[in-house]
Amino acid sequence: MKAIQITQYGGPEVLQYVDLPKSSPQPGHVLVRTHTIGVGKPDVLLRTGVYKWKPPLPTVVGAEASGVIESVGEGVDGFAIGDPVLLLYAAIGCYAEYVVAPVRNVLPLPRGFDLDVAVHVPNYITAYALLTDAAAGVRASTLYVNGSTGGLGIALIQLATRRGIKVIAGASSDEKCAFARSQGAAYVINYSKANVVAEVLRITNGRGAELIFDQMIGPTFTDTLEMLAPLGMIVSFNMLLGLPEKNLFAEMRKHLAKSPAVRCFSGHIYDGNPTRLREIYAEVLREFAAGDLSPPVHATLPLRDAQHAHELLDARQVFGKLILKP
Repeated sequence: MKAIQITQYGGPEVLQYVDLPKSSPQPGHVLVRTHTIGVGKPDVLLRTGVYKWKPPLPTVVGAEASGVIESVGEGVDGFAIGDPVLLLYAAIGCYAEYVVAPVRNVLPLPRGFDLDVAVHVPNYITAYALLTDAAAGVRASTLYVNGSTGGLGIALIQLATRRGIKVIAGASSDEKCAFARSQGAAYVINYSKANVVAEVLRITNGRGAELIFDQMIGPTFTDTLEMLAPLGMIVSFNMLLGLPEKNLFAEMRKHLAKSPAVRCFSGHIYDGNPTRLREIYAEVLREFAAGDLSPPVHATLPLRDAQHAHELLDARQVFGKLILKP
């Protein structure tokens, strides 16, 4: 079978298009013939060697795909050959024509569900989890999200807007800001030009945003506390720019009158709670069935062009979802 494998960590050039043997599923696993493969930031983290859950090298990249079950391992219940399924989170190895995955990372798709659309669902699962579980207890009328034009950013904009939350979308260019607005953002901030803290406070009449979703962090992260509303929460779901320079707890204490909260979130929280993951999945499928979600596709590329897909990600030139086809 064809697959994208890495033997070392590094830039897009380490992604190798190779022939590998098709494996048989061991007990508790299924073999899936992939139909559509999603490309996302977790793949970049694995490629560069900073992913916390990385397997030993060499390894096949990829954490999400839709497809059809080819065969089932011993002891597997609830799945049969020919079933349409979604692979996500710990199902590393999705950049391939066939994937062997543990059943805990395999979700059944309704018959007739578009397999191209299905590969967007993991972004909406994560966005739903961020809004409901990670931000539990926060009554938000306004939220700010940076890096808002990727698959997850768009999912957050769409789900939050459906819940009556006004979204302030941060992006790195006027073109991206226009795209975020077209997806439902009430306000946009080009953070390559404007002071985000000042703009968020201006938009919210000095109150700040009750929720802030931050995938960048970086040296000046603690400045974000200035634009947080009282009893608000910052949720970190990545750390693309590294750690803050200042002591986070000390800076939070300086804003004690707001009682600020900061949470670090990962979808792997559901590795030990598959019941909750399936509850979220069912809710997301209901929203798709209602016809109100329209995930945009930036580009659909053949599997052999995975290097180019990662070049686009690294250049931050993606508007929506990148997709690979085996």
